[in-house]
Amino acid sequence: MNIDASAQANLRAPLSVGIDTGGTHTDLVLAGDGMLRTLKVPTTPQDLNDGIVDGLMQILAQAGRQPKDVGRFVYASTFVTNLIVEGRERRLGLITTDGFRDVLEIGRASRKPDVYDIQWRPPAPLVPRYLRHTVVERMDHRGQVLVPLDEPTVVAALTRLAEQGVQSISVCLLHAYVNPSHERRIAELAAGLFPDIDLSLSSDVVREFREYERTSTTCINAFIKRPIREHLNSLQQRIRDKGIDAAPFIMQGNGGVCTFESAVRLPVSVTHSGVMGGIVGATALASGCGIQNIITLDMGGTSADVSLVSGGKPVLANRSSVGAHPLIVPTLDMVTIGAGGGSIAWSESGSAMRVGPRSAGSIPGPACYGLGGIQATVTDANLYCGRLNPAYFLGGARPLYPDLAQQAVERLGRDLGISADAAALGIIAIAEAHMANAVKLVSVERGLDPRDFTLVAFGGAGALHAVQLAQALSIEKILIPPAPGNLSAMGLICANVRHDLTRTHVGNLQALDVKAIRGVYDELLAEAGTLLDGDRVDAERRRFMLSADIRYQGQNYDLNLHVSEHDLAHGFEGLAERFHEQHLRVYGYNLSERSLQLVNVRVTATGLNDPSHWPSIAGASAPAGVGEAREVLLADGRRVNAPVYRLATLQPGILLEGPCIVEYPGATLYLAPGWNCRFDQMLNAHLATAQHRDTTSDAASQSPKEREHVQAA
Repeated sequence: MNIDASAQANLRAPLSVGIDTGGTHTDLVLAGDGMLRTLKVPTTPQDLNDGIVDGLMQILAQAGRQPKDVGRFVYASTFVTNLIVEGRERRLGLITTDGFRDVLEIGRASRKPDVYDIQWRPPAPLVPRYLRHTVVERMDHRGQVLVPLDEPTVVAALTRLAEQGVQSISVCLLHAYVNPSHERRIAELAAGLFPDIDLSLSSDVVREFREYERTSTTCINAFIKRPIREHLNSLQQRIRDKGIDAAPFIMQGNGGVCTFESAVRLPVSVTHSGVMGGIVGATALASGCGIQNIITLDMGGTSADVSLVSGGKPVLANRSSVGAHPLIVPTLDMVTIGAGGGSIAWSESGSAMRVGPRSAGSIPGPACYGLGGIQATVTDANLYCGRLNPAYFLGGARPLYPDLAQQAVERLGRDLGISADAAALGIIAIAEAHMANAVKLVSVERGLDPRDFTLVAFGGAGALHAVQLAQALSIEKILIPPAPGNLSAMGLICANVRHDLTRTHVGNLQALDVKAIRGVYDELLAEAGTLLDGDRVDAERRRFMLSADIRYQGQNYDLNLHVSEHDLAHGFEGLAERFHEQHLRVYGYNLSERSLQLVNVRVTATGLNDPSHWPSIAGASAPAGVGEAREVLLADGRRVNAPVYRLATLQPGILLEGPCIVEYPGATLYLAPGWNCRFDQMLNAHLATAQHRDTTSDAASQSPKEREHVQAA
């Protein structure tokens, strides 16, 4: 998609670049001064930076711009997640308090994810037992030293790990989140004895209690520290060699960005980097359309990510996981499933069809890529059903081979004893069922009705499946962005700088010394200011929010509430009242007579970014031109000739009726029978069932300024 409304005089104005690298494709957005260009290129798994730099130079050349014109560079990648999930062998060591060597292996001592599955076995810990060593020391939960650090045991542990070929060590001592002095002394000893070994201290990574999760988080940080440093340093050098002087930023799991330097210091913060840009981008997109409650569906080549946004604010979770390993770092709440365009369909014992979680990736990719893949995938099924144009995939950059897709689908059908049509529709139906279950996880299972939300579908394959997914969930409205395959990259340049800082401070809320708590906040605010200094955020763009995790005495879970200056000046009575009210809203009851307990003190530091928007374009002057008609296999087994439109031929205000297809340069929208869509001033597609199309959809097709004018009138 290419929109350029800028004047010639603005050609040298600073531009923003967002680059999102997934397992199959790398998506790029170039924006600034009314100009917006998008590009999708294949990911280069042998060296991600090859695809990134090649795509960057391509999109700049297409826009007639130079690398020196780039004033903002933001990156996101599944690189970190893949390191963990793929289980690549790395020599990682752990040093912990004597008696706690097996915390990683014991975990929570529960059978997950299914307590009734007697065949379930716990995942292998990130650090094998022979690389886990203990030292003599002990702190209590107040940070008081019970047993001083025995330095000879530290030297022995470090020496043994060095002899075992360890390159990275995680250090997680009991209660170091309160008093980190012993961990810091270990770092001093290690720096003197083995300066080439990387250390990750739990007191630097996560200052929260819960030994298992804290140890796991620190180990993940140590596991990825060297690879992420090498990857980001190489990428930064390569874009500098091309002439880009802007400081590069990377998306974090909390939905904010930070500089590469900050990410190298705390790599665990970018663990979920690759999926957060889509949530941020979808939130900004929907907000521009006056929509506050959305469910996002980001379906790419390898997986599908689902998230829920209520009141225009994504939900932030303080606990998540990567692979089978828990994390306690702030992360936008989402569910990821193995249902992407490259998800492989297979026969289980010749009697049942399964789809995913295995993916064909970008190499060899789906059978229709013609790169050696022979198993049918979701992309092959969509091509077989006529929903994809073999000559216009990725805007024509990658030809598809329908005969290879047909052979793969027919082969699967023979294995199952069904027709090729049934096999193709079955692949699509199963993938969509997986996505429907994921939507229920973030909505129904949390007491929310998905019918109250608008589905925002994007990613290379999201718009292909949005309508049938919405039908399965009785969702009546769908929003598709102007460049569905590049919304995640667009979200990167919409994101603010963000850092979340936490200190565990457990105590009875009513008995706490307010001045002492203010002192903790002051420490966090000073640290947050230093982080924003490192990210080059000007003082007038800085914002700070204080909050606290509170629970009833005896509870294991807590709620996060905003803490105001009034609370810190006059006590926590108002905070206690707000907790009771929120507990009633979330859980349906409260215990107003029960004592309250402060658990964690939190500060969120934000550096505001200049927002980026899809440019508005002129209104419709003529009916949409149909490029061609293509035979499409419908979900009920009928074949019909459906009109096919190119986005470049569409104008705001045009209404399309299903069944039809809209082809974007990096994605395809399939509009099923009984649905229609209208395009607004930014060429967002607003989809609705025919019986629910009303004046609200006409308002949705207006620009935000037009809506404000109508409301004022």
